[in-house]
Amino acid sequence: MKMRRAFATTVVGLAALLAGIALATASASPIKWIPVPLGTHTFGHLRAADAVVVSAGPNQVGFNKRGGGCGCTDGPQGPMLFDLGQDRSIWVLDVLNHRLLEWKSGRPAQPARTLRLPKLDIRDFAIGRGGTIYLYAVYAEPPAGDSGANLWALTPSGQVRWRAHAEMGTALRLGPGGALYSIGANKRHPAAWTPLTTLAGRPLSLAAQRRGTKSFQPLAGGMHIIVSQLGVHEAHFALVDRSQKIVRAWRVRSKTPLALAPRTLTPALVGGDLVVQVDVSRQLKGTFLWEHVVMRLSPSGTRDRFSLDAKAVWGDDGAEPITALRVGSNGRLYQLRTNPKTGLKVASYSLGR
Repeated sequence: MKMRRAFATTVVGLAALLAGIALATASASPIKWIPVPLGTHTFGHLRAADAVVVSAGPNQVGFNKRGGGCGCTDGPQGPMLFDLGQDRSIWVLDVLNHRLLEWKSGRPAQPARTLRLPKLDIRDFAIGRGGTIYLYAVYAEPPAGDSGANLWALTPSGQVRWRAHAEMGTALRLGPGGALYSIGANKRHPAAWTPLTTLAGRPLSLAAQRRGTKSFQPLAGGMHIIVSQLGVHEAHFALVDRSQKIVRAWRVRSKTPLALAPRTLTPALVGGDLVVQVDVSRQLKGTFLWEHVVMRLSPSGTRDRFSLDAKAVWGDDGAEPITALRVGSNGRLYQLRTNPKTGLKVASYSLGR
């Protein structure tokens, strides 16, 4: 555990260094920071969901109840991954039953369809343009002669469209125009956005992936987001235009220790505002308590800010929370919640106006 935390600290430090260099490159003059003071976090004051948009009973999805949620068994203990389609459909990986479940917008009671998958070790998935399903996965038991390709593209009906080798980080995300990216640390970069496909959804070669890797998140119109962390009490977020000019930059300061978690929520623009999230923690009787702090950053500071449970999925007992959050095309926030006693839910939250 100590080695894992030390490694994570090193990665965060390197990521902050790269982002700091990018900020310095983007700014020929002193940065005009917009202050976002969080003060001392009050734990337990969580925002209630506006609606539950996905619901499944404890017997409708697979849970490993023998693990007790302790993280002490091999493999996943229940659903931990979900994504949003461009048509506002909601997809959940029912990993123990080797299937994807799709719910249509406005119909939370039961999935509209079930898509069976081969027995794969799936680390993440993303729903692309036209309903293409991308998997970051390898065979749990590779067949003889398998190439070992770790990126899969499936048709909406589940047929394999192509497989390719990819420079993988920790997660898959769609970028501007619908191109697929890998985010997070990989073998060559401590913090990276690596393009994996063309805008048309065809796989890029490994050489093209490496050439296209950046230390920042690309946005439409040539803009990008730079995120960095300074110590355990300060985080920076900046919008940069195609001419490398900083459009807006926020300095988030907290008296409670905070951490960036790009896999949990990828920053997104909503009505011209930047929606971001940091995790805050405190130690109580040898156990760390974690909460997400979601912020809609505006030109004057924050337009909205609230807290959510950062340990909302069954089996998430690691050193850091991995509860998934997504911002939909409708400007709302979505959170996955799972428990073997109550089942699976996806909750929806307003991000203010």
